[in-house]
Amino acid sequence: MLNSNKVSEIKIIVSGLLQDLDSLSNADIISPLKWEELNITADNIKQKINTLMIEHERYNLVKLNQTIAELKRSFSDIQLNVSKSLVPRLPVEKKLKLRVEEDEEEMELFYDGRTSILDAAKIADTGWISDMPGPKVDDLNAAITLNDKLFFIKGLFNEDEEQYKLSIQKLNDMLSMDEALEYTRTAFPDWDEESNIIYRFYMILRRKFDA
Repeated sequence: MLNSNKVSEIKIIVSGLLQDLDSLSNADIISPLKWEELNITADNIKQKINTLMIEHERYNLVKLNQTIAELKRSFSDIQLNVSKSLVPRLPVEKKLKLRVEEDEEEMELFYDGRTSILDAAKIADTGWISDMPGPKVDDLNAAITLNDKLFFIKGLFNEDEEQYKLSIQKLNDMLSMDEALEYTRTAFPDWDEESNIIYRFYMILRRKFDA
């Protein structure tokens, strides 16, 4: 099942890109800055679709592993019922130990041979930490499209455009992602760092500091 919030966000960005292209169709001269903005928007759409695809694949993997776990439990129950009369009764302590070992074995189902399912889910929640941020920018305003701006003002800055402009100006003057995070976490403690809108905002910050 696709993340409906992320699908809606991609639709908004695509709609804005189509509007920009319509406005350019009648223009005789198009500035290099406008071409750069269109490229950035296209990269953003591609990045979000890739993220959506990875998230969907992780969801399918979790469902598959759940099915495998159910089959393992069913198979174990069948084996137990068939051989119950042939196996000596174990002391209670040994039975408990065996059950713990079985549970630990189930938790060792891996996503890619290196990352457990629980760790993969945690990474998905804060993907802005590890996902590729896109091409580097020196000014955050160059990476924030009009749709992004309206999205951030409404969702992060309580529809206060002045607070948005002041925050972007402060973040532009900072020298590292750590410094930027310290500012946002202090100034806006209610921000949910596992939300879609924060993912988008922090990925733009990383284009300035980490790209």
